[in-house]
Amino acid sequence: MLFYMCETKALPGYTKHETRDAEHQYAREQRAKVEEFNRENTGSYFGFINKISAEKTYICFASGENTIPDDMVKEFIVLLTGSTDLSYSLKEITMKAFAACAEESSRRDFADDSDDIFSALDIDDISHHNRSSYSEGFISKPVSKAQLIKRANAILCGETLIPEIERIYAGTAASVKGHPVHYMIQCDDRKTSTEITDILMAALVTNNRVISKRYVTRRFGQEDSIGNEFRCLCKSTIGGAIVVICDTKDSDDTEFANRGADILTNFAVIARKHRNKLLSILCLPRKCDRMADVFLDNTGAMNFITIKEEVAFNDSAKAYMKKLAKQEGVTPDRGLYKAIEPGKGYSASDLELIFEKWFDKHLVNNVYIQYKAIGSAEARQSRSKPRGSAFSELDEMIGLASAKEVIKQAIDFYRAQKLYSDLGIDSERPAMHMVFTGNPGTAKTSVARLFARIMKENDLLSVGDLREVGRADLVDRFVGGTAPRVRGLFKRTRGSVLFIDEAYSLVDDRDGMFGDEAINTIVQEMENSREDMVVIFAGYPDKMEEFLCKNPGLRSRIAFHVNFKDYGIGELCDILELMVKNHKMSLGGGVIEKVTPILENALKNQDFGNGRFVRNLFEKAKLKQASRLVAMDVESVTKSDALTLISDDFEAPEEQRRSVNRIGFFVDEQRAQPLLVHQKQHIDKSAS
Repeated sequence: MLFYMCETKALPGYTKHETRDAEHQYAREQRAKVEEFNRENTGSYFGFINKISAEKTYICFASGENTIPDDMVKEFIVLLTGSTDLSYSLKEITMKAFAACAEESSRRDFADDSDDIFSALDIDDISHHNRSSYSEGFISKPVSKAQLIKRANAILCGETLIPEIERIYAGTAASVKGHPVHYMIQCDDRKTSTEITDILMAALVTNNRVISKRYVTRRFGQEDSIGNEFRCLCKSTIGGAIVVICDTKDSDDTEFANRGADILTNFAVIARKHRNKLLSILCLPRKCDRMADVFLDNTGAMNFITIKEEVAFNDSAKAYMKKLAKQEGVTPDRGLYKAIEPGKGYSASDLELIFEKWFDKHLVNNVYIQYKAIGSAEARQSRSKPRGSAFSELDEMIGLASAKEVIKQAIDFYRAQKLYSDLGIDSERPAMHMVFTGNPGTAKTSVARLFARIMKENDLLSVGDLREVGRADLVDRFVGGTAPRVRGLFKRTRGSVLFIDEAYSLVDDRDGMFGDEAINTIVQEMENSREDMVVIFAGYPDKMEEFLCKNPGLRSRIAFHVNFKDYGIGELCDILELMVKNHKMSLGGGVIEKVTPILENALKNQDFGNGRFVRNLFEKAKLKQASRLVAMDVESVTKSDALTLISDDFEAPEEQRRSVNRIGFFVDEQRAQPLLVHQKQHIDKSAS
């Protein structure tokens, strides 16, 4: 859909009205003529008067899929003026400008309510009420190939972006008949991603590869989903380009990964539907191959060109730094270049951040030395608690006092090393690898996920994801395949946290098996990846000791041992209350009294699941609540009923309830003597 502003001469006989009523009466007379035009062109073209002055008349148009033809514009003007003496100028505008004009027209009584205008265009879900959900770009004039190539080189994207610029300019300008390719941009920096999009659109508009000069950008975060508003947005952008920025990532967090996959799958379906009328541009983080595959798997026969943010090493990174310094009119010193670690790759955004920190220090230390004694905001921040929501979430978790203390020490230690590096102090980056030991349900995995997020939110790891693996991910089925598999896994996890659950499963019954090969390779890779990666081994305390003894170099490479203790009754009740609170629900009276004996009995089981047991208890209570509410009179169910769990919703697991009576002896600990009693004995599931 294309939107236009037309300027033509003043309407015949127009004079400034003395009263507001007379002005509105005149406007309604003109609106009647406009409505006749819109009725005859329903579904193709739509127009309305924006405003009238003594010199000019301003008219807005919307057209469906193609540019509005001259004869349509002339027909509208003739309808208003009754004259064939026509002179006018027509220019494309953004949809937000069109919406603003619609609101002004409505106030002047030249058109219905602005919402009605969007409804007539069948895009009412993107009226002015939610106009902030998207942004628009506009290419106002042609751009030369040389200019765009220069811009591409400036953002370290030349390797993939410049060849596409060459292809776009290679053909002769022709009328648009479809889109031979669409685009996927993989970039971590939003500013760079926006620049890539603008370069592509400038090339396409200049070469008549798109009808509209306008492109629309919609960003989707972790909590968003694609609905009718986005479908209307795509419909309103027909003839131009829709740019989707998906702030998702390759993640082992199932809930998060599913949300990201849903967004990409739905966008792929919409992109396929409009593939020849709407150019699709998807922007993803640089390391997001799995999510990219989810999208491409659903795009059918559409062709996509991937534009990737490049990574600069060594001399290339220093050359980019030198260019940034030249732009600021300063001379770089050894301190700036020293921040470039040999063999480490940097994106443009990484280098700009390094330069920004150096430049701020340069100003204080060399230019405005009177401010040298004043500490930077970053320095003050480094002395405060870690940034981000993940640290707060860890702090709010029930119990885990010793685990929290060790994690806090690890983070502080890591931040200190980063501070030394920023100050130009040579210090070898220490290994940060960890061992988590504890029984089932003691929050080992949850803490590992939060630890990864804390590291990312505080810029202590370059990526900060958590990759969870087990024996099946590490050990290959064939001889010689395990070591390459482990090395590949470490390579893919660089910059993140590798969480090896049940690590003791790598210990085989005899020496020299595949598990030993995996452990030996892990030890080698831990040393190679110590500067930008954390490995966390997790498992039961007794079995993890056997694992640590398997390779002499393994224990020495682990900096932190974190013990996750079993929860007590009070902590388990607190966990239940926290789960209920996080689900925006509440507990009725008597629930804790009902749950306490259930937990006491469960604690006697050797395989008690700690927090996992409480979660299962909570989930089953919600199921029982659902059955209880459905059985009630529907009209009598209140919001409070739906958000409250009562004591009847909680019951002991089936294995606790199912028991048999038998005659037998047991020892009374207080009297220290055998008694003949009726004893309830637990029946194992496998025996039932």
